[in-house]
Order: sequence, then C-alpha cells, then structure tokens
Amino acid sequence: MGNIKILKSKDIKLEWDGALGRADLLPGACPTVKTYKCVLKAGNEYVPELYSRADRFQFFVFINASGFVVSGNEAWNITDRAVFAPFFDKQKVRIKAGKTDLEFYHITSLINEEDEKALKFMRIELPKFKLLKDCWQYTEGFTGDAGSAVKSHFVLEHRLTGRCSMGWNVGEGPTFIGQHVHEGLQQWYFVLQDSTFTYIAGDEKIPMSEGDVSHTPCATSHGSESAAGEKIDYFWFELADKGYRLENV
Repeated sequence: MGNIKILKSKDIKLEWDGALGRADLLPGACPTVKTYKCVLKAGNEYVPELYSRADRFQFFVFINASGFVVSGNEAWNITDRAVFAPFFDKQKVRIKAGKTDLEFYHITSLINEEDEKALKFMRIELPKFKLLKDCWQYTEGFTGDAGSAVKSHFVLEHRLTGRCSMGWNVGEGPTFIGQHVHEGLQQWYFVLQDSTFTYIAGDEKIPMSEGDVSHTPCATSHGSESAAGEKIDYFWFELADKGYRLENV
C-alpha cells in the first residue's frame, strides 16, 4: 500500500481505564501528531490532560449526540457531531457522557516554530465548540465546480490553529471528490457512521467504511468515489509540515 497507511475499524482495539476506552491510531504515521479513538461510558466524566501553548494543540471530535463539555464557566451540549478545542491549559475541561456512550476522536499536535509564527500572526479565539453541521461550507474546483454532490465544511480553518486544519465532507452517492494534490500537507481521514466509499490515492483504490482511518503523506494525488447506495462521510485533519503562507489579504 506504499506510503499510504490504513487502519480498518475491525483492527481498532480499545484499552480501558475505568469508564474511558482509548485506542492509539496509526502511531507510526507522524511523530508529532497523535490520534486516538475514544469511548466514554454513559453517565461518566472524563477530565483530559491539558497542554500549554508552548507544548501542543489538542482537538476533540465528538461523533454522536451524548452529554456535554465544560470549559471554565462555559458549557455546551453535544447534540450532534461536534468539534471542541480547549484553551490550552488556561481552563479546566470536563467531558460528560449522557445516557448513551459518547464516542469521539482525540487529536494532539506538537507546536513548533512555524506554529508559533502562525499563532502570533492570527489565531482563533479558544475554547472553540461547534457542531459540524453548523461549520461554514465551501467548494473547490474538483468537487462542486466539477459536478460533485459532496458538501464540504471547514471545521478548523487554515492558519487559525497554527499548522493544523480540519474539515468534513459528506454526500450521498453516486458522487465523488476529484483527484488533487497537497504538496505540503499530510492528511488523515476518519470515516464516520454509515459511510462507504472508495479512496483513490496514487495508483491504489482502497475500500473505506465506518470507523476506518487513513493517513496520506504530502504530494500524493488522492480523491474519493461513492456509488449509488453508498455515502461519502468523513472528517479530515491536515498538518502543513512547513506551515501555511502567512500574509495579509
């Protein structure tokens, strides 16, 4: 499978510490980024470790409706899929599962000099909590302009969280995401519920389904296709190895 790494859902094994189950996903993909699949048992609370702005970013992506998040004196109900980015180590965070288990992904990314430059240039105000369905939509030449029915959403916009960004693509088949290349970006896909499609990267065609995770290195042509009765539904996380170009526009 070349440099593309795929982890199938059936091979993800949670390790339990009380009410929290965690699995380290694709640990060899990138030394500075850690990705975890997590399950918090119904009715239980999780207080995550916090990191300073000099250390690392962390992001939580909740993939089902259950419970709430508290940061400092703010709280948000998890009524649908959502993203949460803590205010580094400035506010205590509590994550509480509701009447059903809460499933989520946890992503951390070490902060380097390029991240610091970006944070000083412009940054999002933290903490951030937003339902994925409420994130603003965009289109690209290889999707909407090419006739695709996929709806693309920016979850974490470029340049506002250092070298990190995140988005969500969803669309009923038959549809597609056209071939394209990110010269300086590593990209992870996290396939969401009821999704089945074919990921085409380089010269490989890889069947993807709910719970699968992929990592694609920089400068690899990639796209996706779904047939009738299938569905593209995943969120992506990107790391710009050398940072995004910073300029006033």
